[in-house]
Amino acid sequence: MSFGDWLNERVGYREPLRRLLDEPIPGGARIGYVWGGALALLLLIEAVTGALLMTAYAPSATTAWASVAHINFTLRAGWLIRGLHYFGAQALVILVAVHVAQLAIHGAYRAPREVGWFLKLGLLLMILGFAFTGNPLPWDQDGYWGTRVETGIMGAVPVVGTLTQELVVGGSSLGHMTLTRLYALHVFVLPAATALLLAGSFALFRKHGFGAPHGANLSKADRFFPKQLGMILLAGAVALVVLFDLAAIEHGAPLEAPADPVSDYTARPAWYFRPLFELRKFFPGSLELIATVGLPAVIGLYLALLPFIDRKPGPLRARLPALAPLFLIGLGAAGLLAKSFASDAKDEGYQRSQAQNAQRTARAIALFKQGVPPEGALAMLRNDPETRGEDLYKKECASCHRLNDLGPPKDKQTAPDLTGFGTKAWALEVLRDPDADHLFGKTPFKEMMPSVVKPPADPEAAKVFTPMSAADQETIAAFLEAQARGEPSAGTAGEKLVRQRCTSCHRLDGKTDDEESAAPELRGWASVAWIEAQIANPGSGKAYPPAAMAKDLEGHMPAFEEKISANDRKILAAWVYRRGLGEAAAGAKAPEKKP
Repeated sequence: MSFGDWLNERVGYREPLRRLLDEPIPGGARIGYVWGGALALLLLIEAVTGALLMTAYAPSATTAWASVAHINFTLRAGWLIRGLHYFGAQALVILVAVHVAQLAIHGAYRAPREVGWFLKLGLLLMILGFAFTGNPLPWDQDGYWGTRVETGIMGAVPVVGTLTQELVVGGSSLGHMTLTRLYALHVFVLPAATALLLAGSFALFRKHGFGAPHGANLSKADRFFPKQLGMILLAGAVALVVLFDLAAIEHGAPLEAPADPVSDYTARPAWYFRPLFELRKFFPGSLELIATVGLPAVIGLYLALLPFIDRKPGPLRARLPALAPLFLIGLGAAGLLAKSFASDAKDEGYQRSQAQNAQRTARAIALFKQGVPPEGALAMLRNDPETRGEDLYKKECASCHRLNDLGPPKDKQTAPDLTGFGTKAWALEVLRDPDADHLFGKTPFKEMMPSVVKPPADPEAAKVFTPMSAADQETIAAFLEAQARGEPSAGTAGEKLVRQRCTSCHRLDGKTDDEESAAPELRGWASVAWIEAQIANPGSGKAYPPAAMAKDLEGHMPAFEEKISANDRKILAAWVYRRGLGEAAAGAKAPEKKP
């Protein structure tokens, strides 16, 4: 007795399999019938890859990001498994929408197939539920902030919104409880519900068979095997090839920097929720409920009632009044999706935020490869001088100062632009035009320092004004750059010129001709120590003298010695120094891992 005979004798699999393979298809095999089968194959891929990912994933806010990074960057073939799972989820959303639309166009919801239609709508909701619960699991910036947007929409639902939001989030804010609840939904609750829906759909399919579209030649009939099954397997193979290609192109799936609840991140939901996100913009304030609750509820009710609205079979053109809302829903969703991405492409602030986030992500991955501390990936970033420095700058400095792409727009800054601070070029700009808007022109120090090349406004003074030679400008600027870099400059030509031309106002080694002047100390100018002293107390004399803090100089830089810790002041000063000299964030070396 063969193994097949032995197994059939005990479970009787051959007869059900024969009936399935011999299932007649009225009107013949069709490409339109592949979507359900392709959907089932993709769900199988998601189940297999998801089970493999579960073996390495650690569901907590402390460990989730590091475990996903481990899958992506160190686990053998982990990037491929995660890429297949990630892009398979995107494909599922598309396929289930196409499948539901195909059933509607073919009228496959009419009696006696109404219950099957309801099960397909339930499957659509399950797949959207998988997407909603799966996106935050890496606990990166995109997943965290996208979930903030999505749960915010959930909380706006009248009566049950707040309760539902708290049940999903696990409290008032996203954290450990959120992740564990979403994980439980993603790997236990939703798979069980989906399995029941699939089983019910299959049982009803076996009962009612294929529903031929109007106008099909019913005298023609194919068996399910081999033609229709071949089409389904071919569609599944094409989908699998596309998934492999996308995973290979992206080398897995995207993983942004670890989720940081206090960071400045421009949040967007996943692409399949973007139409709803974009729709909200047309309904400001309290009217937002129309977009987030009213219209989705109307759409859901329409889809549920469609079998009772469109009862009579007929050609598609005769059924257009009943199906017109479905076409409008599809076109509207596509239009809102395109508008959302087009708006973001034109939004300079959003694009700048994305570029900064890409830098932060690259930094996080570089640090991960050196090891993640027990406190988690977010602590890893916050303890990193490069990342911590940027965060401190954004929080404490960027409201007034501009540095490269960080800070207010160029016409809105109220303090000197620090881009290039400490360089010869920056010093030359100050010498030649100190009152330029991007330097001191919008500060209380405007008109305190004269230009070395422009005659003063006073006609009498202008008569005796002699511009500084280009050679002397270069020499002084080179001396100042040497101070910033900590290079020896005692006795140089630059130092001599500074003593001759600058100490009538400025200090050099604490000495000046005008003790009441508010001009800064030039020894060590723009060095890390000088910047740190300026942050702690601009009137300490180590950077600017006490006169710089005079009450009549309203709007001067405040002291931060009570607001920023000594360690953070050192980190911020070093970060401003590096960025001022043009060191790129991505090029900054990660700290050495301690043995």
